[in-house]
Amino acid sequence: MDMLKALVPVEMTLASNVALRYLCRKAELLGVAVQPVHVEEPDHKPHSSETGWIRRSWESGLRQAGLEEVQRILNSEKLDCFILPNPIVRVGDREDTLLEELRLGGYDFFVEGEVANFNTGAFRKRLRSKLYRQMPCPVLLVRNMIQSDRLVLLLDEKTDMESLTARFHHLFNGRAADFDLCAYVMDDLRRGPHPDELLAEGRDRLGRLGHEPARALTLLGAPETAARNLGDYGMIVAHLDRSSNRKSPLTEVLGLVSSPILICW
Repeated sequence: MDMLKALVPVEMTLASNVALRYLCRKAELLGVAVQPVHVEEPDHKPHSSETGWIRRSWESGLRQAGLEEVQRILNSEKLDCFILPNPIVRVGDREDTLLEELRLGGYDFFVEGEVANFNTGAFRKRLRSKLYRQMPCPVLLVRNMIQSDRLVLLLDEKTDMESLTARFHHLFNGRAADFDLCAYVMDDLRRGPHPDELLAEGRDRLGRLGHEPARALTLLGAPETAARNLGDYGMIVAHLDRSSNRKSPLTEVLGLVSSPILICW
């Protein structure tokens, strides 16, 4: 079984610390090697527009400061998981730099933290960011240190079932993942597809890939109610359509849950 490779920004923030700790606690479940990355963004002061050796010296100083910050964070966290030995430290725009590394590095997923604020508008803004709209792999967004290893695949009428189950199979094939299958419908059961149809298709596709959910369930009601009912899961796995800018009940649920969410595209 191949080890997965995750790109993880290491920064002097609470959100970054939580993401690192969570990922390392789930290292056995995910079978993951952690590649730390740190981006120093130019401050747009006059020195950053200089050219030649002055600029090279300035960038070299920034990279060295970034590397020292990453080493301090990793040493202080005492993480019990496989951290790749050479942190990547770059100077530039954060989103552009992370996208370039994700495209070139062949990562299985991207991981970053987010302080839980239950602000669905901020969550949708994150989904619309250049980084999220263009990244070539799933993203694991970590909001807190939930201990549970139970997973749930969350479906709705817009879920691309083929893409979701293929991503799940790639990440969890051969690993002892205890997972449920859940169909979410906000209110109108008369609109198709019916939750039972979603669950049947999900079971069928997962079964063909060798995965069997522990149970299948339907969640009905407002996003706030659904989010509360998902609170015991250690990870929520869902598919989102990046080509659509429309607000949806599923994005509202994901914006409100406190559990880490693995978003597949």
